[in-house]
Amino acid sequence: MKSIPSKLKHLPSVVDAHLDMHYRIGMRVVKTAAAVMVCLVIALLTGGGMAAVTITAVSAIVTIRPTHGDTVHTGVFRLIGTLFGGLIGILTVIIGLFLPYYYDGLFIIVIPLMLMLNLYICNVLKMQDSCSVSCVVTLLVAANMSYDAAVGESLIYTLFRLRDTFIGVAVATVMNIIPYRVLGSLFKKK
Repeated sequence: MKSIPSKLKHLPSVVDAHLDMHYRIGMRVVKTAAAVMVCLVIALLTGGGMAAVTITAVSAIVTIRPTHGDTVHTGVFRLIGTLFGGLIGILTVIIGLFLPYYYDGLFIIVIPLMLMLNLYICNVLKMQDSCSVSCVVTLLVAANMSYDAAVGESLIYTLFRLRDTFIGVAVATVMNIIPYRVLGSLFKKK
């Protein structure tokens, strides 16, 4: 029992070592929150539903970087990954239409094989910055389609994901252009 109180007396120094109690909210935090708010408003006004809200907001969060150049770079590769992943996802759906038992469980093998193809092509094309997004979109397209939905709905789904991603990337890019004197005066580091 004596060892527990002796360990507790060191707790404040352990907490201080792992927490920054002097942290102040910076511009990236403000830009990210503002970008998400704008994405939510756009999704609300366009009636895109919760799927659109999620994709636009996540795209904005992932795209925002400390500098405008980094944000544009990330946004471009996110858009490329979304487009490429959508195409591979549609190809996966097409393959599924011709494979017996695909929707009865064969997709467990086909989808990972298509993700391997996706990653292989991304790396061959030197699109490493697009790999993760591309795989996520491939998985979303391939796993969210039923036998009845087939290719037409897969294409529409992909186009909506591309639109939502573009909106999120565009909002993040604009939020990174807003000068520091507009938002920065509220959160200047001293």
